[in-house]
Amino acid sequence: MWDSELLGVVLNSLYVSFLPTLVAVALGTPLALWLYLRGGRAAVVLEALFNGLVAMPTVLLGLLLYLLLSRSGPLGFLNLLYTLDAVVLGHSLLVLPLYLSFALSAFRSADPRLVEVFEIFALGRAKRLVILVSETWRGLLAAGVAAFGRALGELGVALVLGGDIRYRTRVLTTAIAHETMLGNWDAAVTLGVVLLSVSFAVSASVYALGYRFRG
Repeated sequence: MWDSELLGVVLNSLYVSFLPTLVAVALGTPLALWLYLRGGRAAVVLEALFNGLVAMPTVLLGLLLYLLLSRSGPLGFLNLLYTLDAVVLGHSLLVLPLYLSFALSAFRSADPRLVEVFEIFALGRAKRLVILVSETWRGLLAAGVAAFGRALGELGVALVLGGDIRYRTRVLTTAIAHETMLGNWDAAVTLGVVLLSVSFAVSASVYALGYRFRG
């Protein structure tokens, strides 16, 4: 696994990490804004629910999605099981609560007087989101990096939904588990180094880009 196969594994890992991160950002940012602005008992209950989902065992999430996506399951007609798209779905559900929690914390770190400004000028939800993002983008950037890192280093969902099929659904984490079970410690450690290198490279690139365009 030291030629084109390794490249394919790395690209698969990036695919099932970047796409769920984008989904989490697209869905979690406006939802975090809604929770931040709404407040009240309903918002507290929803926030507690999402915070609880952050700690959900990944194998359990993989099992639930497996039952839904299997041929006998209600979504079996989609034929997603043992594909990278199934892993993307699982990772999206996995990292969304994490991103939401970080994004909500970022919004709460903004100047509380912004809410008064929103009310005085009767700004719409889209305008409020733009203003808050411009004020808290560093925190949102950190939330996105955390979501990406969680997806990149995840094993349970990738193994259950992807199946670790060589040349098709194998990613770095499942490849490490595979080599470890075979007793190929050198290969497993090397893959671990590759995984860490990819994680550090992506995180450093994102933060460098954010530093370059800082306000």
